[in-house]
Amino acid sequence: MRKIAIIGCGINGIGCAIALAESGYDVHIFDKKKPFSETSAKSSKLLHGGIRYLENGHLNLVRESLQERAAWVKQMPDHTKINRFFIPVYQNLSRNIFILFAGVKLYEFLAGKFSLGKSKFHGRKNTLQLNKSLRSEGLIGSVSYVDVQMDDEAISSQLLAKAERMGVKIIDNTEVTNFDLAGKVETDSHSIKYDFIVNACGPWVKASLDKNKINTKYEIEHVRGSHIIVNKKISNPLVLQNPSDKRIIFMLPIKEGTLIGTTEIKHDLAKPIECSKAEQKYLIDNANNFIQEPLDAGNVISNYSGVRALVSQGEKNLSSINRDSAIELNGKLINVFGGKWTSGLSLGKKVANLIQN
Repeated sequence: MRKIAIIGCGINGIGCAIALAESGYDVHIFDKKKPFSETSAKSSKLLHGGIRYLENGHLNLVRESLQERAAWVKQMPDHTKINRFFIPVYQNLSRNIFILFAGVKLYEFLAGKFSLGKSKFHGRKNTLQLNKSLRSEGLIGSVSYVDVQMDDEAISSQLLAKAERMGVKIIDNTEVTNFDLAGKVETDSHSIKYDFIVNACGPWVKASLDKNKINTKYEIEHVRGSHIIVNKKISNPLVLQNPSDKRIIFMLPIKEGTLIGTTEIKHDLAKPIECSKAEQKYLIDNANNFIQEPLDAGNVISNYSGVRALVSQGEKNLSSINRDSAIELNGKLINVFGGKWTSGLSLGKKVANLIQN
């Protein structure tokens, strides 16, 4: 039986492990810490097509992600929640309401038979009836679409248990100190030869290649995304358009209160991955443009930050970088760049197909 090593046990790594085990390989997956303890645990807790990617023309990515979103709901019905997301439109604060309605309808259209619900137009009165936390001054109305919130901790546990049932050996709290193009993996205590290595260690993929003097054709931007959790509740998920930089911020109802995120800041991996005071203020100020009871730092229960490795083609605006993954084969080494929760399992199938071919 051919042996495969996977470095990194986040959503990309476990997606690869499950797909490779299904294909009959002997799979070992290594993680320096605990599985799902880094980037995969620091997301916005959404399984989505990426409605904001439409503006940059990434239609194929959105279409594929919407299909995968439906697959998650089917596989994990107890840990996914289909919700209606509202985009409120205000005078002098928002994009044109008719353009936004066209956007949510395109989102629904791209889902095709995998659609989870209709996109809608809402007048001012109906918007306020459904979203009592919104301020009424200057409100024109809203548009809405359907997407999915998830319990990422529960899903992570299910995926890890599934991988172990399939015979995947999960080796946590173990750092891979070296690897090469011939399939050799070294830890502090072992040196093992594999038929293939899958480098799926998220934002640290490029650093691990540099350490082992292995080249890649891809340019990577490391982007920190921070979230805050506040102690106020809202009725439905809100999608807010920052008037200053036109970025999209989510306000999502969760058990503890409301999750607000995310930021996009270039990040140096040598520095701590944490939410700065400036990022917290940015998120609070953005929310306060739209809600009637203003938030301040005293409402913040907690915060968290994660770093994503985005495959860059020299874009000046971080928001315009394509969120799709890239897979690179070099000898017996397969590098996985980028990706996101929604596409984690399908990415694993792509890696398995690459090895089989």
